[in-house]
Amino acid sequence: QLAEGLKKHNINIQVVFLNDYGHHPLRKSLLQNNIETISLDGTIRSLWNALRKQAPALIHTHGYKAGIFGRICARLSSTPVVSTYHSGEICSGRLALYDCIDRYSAVLASKVYVVSPEIGRRLPVATELADNFIATDELIMSTGKQVAFVGRLSHEKGPDIYLRLARCFPEEPFHIYGSGLLEEELQRDAPDNVYFHGQQNDMSSVWQDIGLLVMPSRFEGLPMAALEAMGRGIPVMAFNVGALSSLISHNHNGWIIEPVKLTELSYQFQGWLEMDKSKQDYFKVEARQTILNRFSADVAIPPLIRSYKQLANI
Repeated sequence: QLAEGLKKHNINIQVVFLNDYGHHPLRKSLLQNNIETISLDGTIRSLWNALRKQAPALIHTHGYKAGIFGRICARLSSTPVVSTYHSGEICSGRLALYDCIDRYSAVLASKVYVVSPEIGRRLPVATELADNFIATDELIMSTGKQVAFVGRLSHEKGPDIYLRLARCFPEEPFHIYGSGLLEEELQRDAPDNVYFHGQQNDMSSVWQDIGLLVMPSRFEGLPMAALEAMGRGIPVMAFNVGALSSLISHNHNGWIIEPVKLTELSYQFQGWLEMDKSKQDYFKVEARQTILNRFSADVAIPPLIRSYKQLANI
């Protein structure tokens, strides 16, 4: 989304993959939009050599490994570097060490963006809140009816809570799009009214089947799935974590619920089932309008470009 938005504003953009992931769906999407990509061998040396060869005006990093490597190489080459911190979950094990290095190396960045105030509070530097965004030019309103969970099947995303909700409504079908470490366990525990569709390399056609997105996450930043859904007129029912309350206005364009209250989630879901079509249509229109007004690339990209130019002195 960022690369496409920058290209639309005639910014010369190259996306760097730290590893060669082969036929990666993200790379395929970039190439389809004529956005240049390069793949490295996963080492900081390969990134250093690429930066010396390319001599970029500015680097923007996303993700803990890209952030650590990118900020070190940028500082050594005197290149301005912007880092965005997206992830709101608390890590454990080896990831906790990487997360710690990622957070404390933020001091090497020229500017740090966070997608939620909660993420910013965990960093030892001044940060600026930046909303995630999506391109809205070609989005079509969904006419689907499915109740869906879309995302990684991991503890922080709350797919187990989604299964508990499904058990409360055995006559209603519940759909899951995504895969992850918990997939086999969830499939074993799931009631008969839950349908697993697996990893989706391209959600563009799937969104048209969905009428309500349920997001029972324990931790979040500002999830792209929520933006993608609302941009297509799909209301979101979510726990109040990360920056979701800046996106969802309770009982207006969706529902924001105290974590992790299954009783309240069930109550709001029952209300959706009992809602007449005109009221559901109201939520759909308001959800889409929220994205157009604040979370679209047309709104978010211009101030980001101004920040880039100021940092790069161009």
